[in-house]
Amino acid sequence: MTRILLVEDHEGAAATLTAMLNALGYKRVQRARDTENAIEMLQGGGFDLLLCDYELGIVSGLTLVRMIRRVDGLANPMLPIVMVTAHAEGTRVAEAVATGVDDFLVKPVQPETLLRCLENVLNKPRAFVKTKDYAGPDRRRRKMLDNPGRRVEDQRPGRPRGRNPWIVPPKT
Repeated sequence: MTRILLVEDHEGAAATLTAMLNALGYKRVQRARDTENAIEMLQGGGFDLLLCDYELGIVSGLTLVRMIRRVDGLANPMLPIVMVTAHAEGTRVAEAVATGVDDFLVKPVQPETLLRCLENVLNKPRAFVKTKDYAGPDRRRRKMLDNPGRRVEDQRPGRPRGRNPWIVPPKT
């Protein structure tokens, strides 16, 4: 049974995400209200997934991700991490991906989107990269058949990237 650590400082968002996770069959959900609490819980180990808010007050969710993704970090550096935020600016998404999140969701999260995201992250994990300073998911998603180390985008300079199906813009 999957054990999830939800790091969310907003009571309403935490309750909604926990209820959604429970309804989707993820019953072992523990909540940390801030980064400090999350660090304590992660050091105890045993989590299969981290679902983390981007903004957590004094110490951001990105800082927590950086702490985990260091090779000598505070937890398993290969722990799947999904970042959740109400702000979907491209710079935030790019920074989160560069920091080492496996996926990115925008609030308000729909149950179907959450389910697809969790199934992909848990059942179809991306390749991992380890260097002296970083351990985390490979940012490349699509690979060429004749050269598995190259992305399709690398072969077609100047072409716009496709729309990320996991990032849903807020309703206006």
